[in-house]
Amino acid sequence: MATPLPSPQEGRWRALIWLAFGDVSLLVCGAVLVLSPLLLALWLPSRLLLVLLALPSLSWVFYGLMVLRAYAAVPAPPVSNGISLDLGKVPALAGELERLRLVCDAPAFTAVYINAELNASIYQTGSRAGQPKHILVLGLPLLALLTRKQAAVVIAHEYAHISRQHGHFARWAYVTRQRWAALGDLHERNHRLITAPLRLFLSWYVPRMMRETLEFSRRCEMVADAQAIAVCGNDIAFDAEAALALRQRAMSTRFWPDIFALAGSDDIARTRPFTQLLTEPANSHPRDGAQAAVWLHESLCQEPDSHSTHPVFFERIAATGFDPADPLPDHLPWHLDETSAAADWLGAEASGIAAQLDADWRETAEQGWRDAKEWRAHQQREFSNLLQRREQQVFDEQDWLELARLAETFDPAGTLRAEAVAQGLQHSPEDPALLQLKAGDLQQSGDIQSAISIWHRISQNSSSSEYQAHRHLCELYLRLGDKPAAEHHRQIADQLWAGEDVGQSVSKGLFPHGMDASELALLQGTLQPLFQHARAIWLCRDTPPDTASPPRWFLYVQAYDSWFMRLVGRLTGEDDVNASACKRLLERLQARLHLYLEVRFIGPNDQIPGHCTTGSLIAQAGSAAAHH
Repeated sequence: MATPLPSPQEGRWRALIWLAFGDVSLLVCGAVLVLSPLLLALWLPSRLLLVLLALPSLSWVFYGLMVLRAYAAVPAPPVSNGISLDLGKVPALAGELERLRLVCDAPAFTAVYINAELNASIYQTGSRAGQPKHILVLGLPLLALLTRKQAAVVIAHEYAHISRQHGHFARWAYVTRQRWAALGDLHERNHRLITAPLRLFLSWYVPRMMRETLEFSRRCEMVADAQAIAVCGNDIAFDAEAALALRQRAMSTRFWPDIFALAGSDDIARTRPFTQLLTEPANSHPRDGAQAAVWLHESLCQEPDSHSTHPVFFERIAATGFDPADPLPDHLPWHLDETSAAADWLGAEASGIAAQLDADWRETAEQGWRDAKEWRAHQQREFSNLLQRREQQVFDEQDWLELARLAETFDPAGTLRAEAVAQGLQHSPEDPALLQLKAGDLQQSGDIQSAISIWHRISQNSSSSEYQAHRHLCELYLRLGDKPAAEHHRQIADQLWAGEDVGQSVSKGLFPHGMDASELALLQGTLQPLFQHARAIWLCRDTPPDTASPPRWFLYVQAYDSWFMRLVGRLTGEDDVNASACKRLLERLQARLHLYLEVRFIGPNDQIPGHCTTGSLIAQAGSAAAHH
């Protein structure tokens, strides 16, 4: 049995008070509504008023019963997108679960599901009168891309959540959060006047309850991590955390983009992403150990998220006994060096589960597939227009850059991309984006030293690309086996992350637009009708301005509002006049824009995203924002 670990006591009582306060408030509210006819009969002396309020009070009773029923109901586990697993058909997995259960001193899982996530989780259900049910959900990508030893660390972590270390209180916090989330959903659909007081209470109480219980939940995660490490060992736990971080990045930046890139040529009916994952395709992991190390360096720089219950990567790595400031080990788990957990535990069942997940994914991904197909068609039109313009007018470096970017997709076997890069560098020899394309070509052909020389030029001449240049230099020196030089550039990149806005931009995933003045003026002129209804508008992109990768554009719109309109919105659930006008105008203006924009609206109660900075601001207080 594992050595007992301390429970996360700090902050426990404060969280308990907030949870109990919410429960009591909900019970009192429901009881008052149910008893409202009796209370009116006792308090109102006028028979006329009683007759007038008789019918409304009946609706209050029904509403009170609905509130009490929502309080009493135990939230169902959200496993509708998962596949129930018969453990009798997978004895290897059943045996491993039992072994880990005994070691962790935890109750058994009532059911096991397989879903499409690169993750594992537990859902706890049950009534106050009966025993709770513990449902384990394992993602097929997790089992397909980790070894059995690495996956065991993840399962031990989940067992720790229902063990006797902190399981009972954590279960109450979990069920309470689910209950309030269900109540919030219920009141989103019900905007009658009688529901206004409770909706106002929800908007006040829920954020504060979540904030007060957040630290306790975070400590629960750290205790679960510690128990998993005690059960599986420091080295295996380190491998598991590193492998998960690498796979998550590969899946989000390589595998799924490659899947949706097929939308331009293939039909979704022929796409089988989960069946592919069982074979560990090349785009499900880094290219090599050097790229894996650089990815982990960046993950180690991420700061704790005050809105998350989970420790960040460097905290989880430090818990295994590894100093995040030290150089990474020579051997990193960037690919499978033995059979996967899916092959070991699921055996012949894996292919059938993958096929079913593929079918489910195709049903839910149809809209995303259509969007990707439309985006591909948009790029194809841009490529054709550039080819026509090249015959009619002189290109500048930005035209050549755009042609080189698109040629990589639409002319992969030809020489157009290399020609465009060469022509662009003749116009602007120090253009950082064109130099990055050139460095990528040299790296692809095996000329590492020449690629290093170009990245040194980029780091010296482009401040906006300096961080990315040092990360690339670290990766290239690792490929050459020059560890001191690689560590030198890692330290510089880490300092840039901490000392500038690089860390915030990269961790948020979006960057300022980086447009030149003429292009920005063209966009602002097209969007001018929108400005009078918007407090602020930001334009962001998913790649840094000086990079060679083609960007996707995101427009964030915050409409004018006031305290009175916010109150009306909470009571009625309706958009105010300015928000509605913004949405209608954007629908009409989209066809006139020269960019393909994905629009996000920032509501009056929403927090402004971290990437909506001064550098991405294009309009404020009804007029275009000036950029220098």
